Amino acid sequence: MRPIIRSVLEQHLAELNPFNTVWEGIIDSPKLPYQTVSMTTSTNETATIGNTPKAKQSGFLQVTLYYPLDQGTKAIEERADEIFRHFFGQVWIEENVQILVQQPPLVASLYRLDNSIALPITIYFTAYEL
Repeated sequence: MRPIIRSVLEQHLAELNPFNTVWEGIIDSPKLPYQTVSMTTSTNETATIGNTPKAKQSGFLQVTLYYPLDQGTKAIEERADEIFRHFFGQVWIEENVQILVQQPPLVASLYRLDNSIALPITIYFTAYEL
């Protein structure tokens, strides 16, 4: 299920306006602004019991935005809001897996990192094997 979940969430993120992205498992050094993407599965459960048990997984897609330090916060916060709205309330079904983003994504606090400011967005998901 994990590869399906990753594929669906990453494809959905890629539907937004073109943006420099460092995908998980790829070595890249893009120019600012850019975003990094990683996925974590936090729980694995059995959703049904019987002869054909079905899995339930939950976790999050972490998107962290990096912008130049000397340009203020408006652009980075607008991009975070765009990602928030793009994911919240979405439901997908792909290869007998249903993926839901029921919780509002969490936009954390800005922080300084070298010559940039960073803003993490955590997109929580639950996936059910159908």
